[in-house]
Amino acid sequence: MDKRILTEMNEQELNLLHQYLFKAGIEKKYKKGTNIIQEGHVSNRFYLLKKGLIRGWTSNNGKEITFQFLFENRLFCATESFFYNTPCSYSMETIENSILLSIDSKEMDLLQKDEFFLKLFNKYLISRLASYQHLLISRIQDKPEIRYKKLLEENPQLLLRVPQHYIASYLGITAVSLSRIRNRR
Repeated sequence: MDKRILTEMNEQELNLLHQYLFKAGIEKKYKKGTNIIQEGHVSNRFYLLKKGLIRGWTSNNGKEITFQFLFENRLFCATESFFYNTPCSYSMETIENSILLSIDSKEMDLLQKDEFFLKLFNKYLISRLASYQHLLISRIQDKPEIRYKKLLEENPQLLLRVPQHYIASYLGITAVSLSRIRNRR
């Protein structure tokens, strides 16, 4: 994720958004390896990752493809599932024991009647969209070695917390290719 984009929503605004979203939230602990959101199922919860680490992945011809890592204090949901009540096209799995806060879609509907909340939430959504656009352009333009270096710059704890085969999948390369890239450093 590009840190410049995150600065568009300051920490105070993000904390306020968290307070709005989760004042009636449910806290739950999940063990490592738990699918919070499961591909093919409807997910009607919006989450804040308080503690732990989550990866987003999808299955392609029986092979798991990792497309995202979420660290502490990140908001997430299965957008198409949460807002349109359709089956999710991917899974979100804990790769560490994790603690999450969540609200359901009915609570979100009530929040959306608050104009100030809508302004905050729209600012958050725009910053996330900009971040995903940046990621997409990087996937098109940058070679895996450059993407790996950017990933480490933006998330230095990644190597300590994420298994190498998930990092390789995220970069779209094999574990052997990732090992070669790491050895060149």
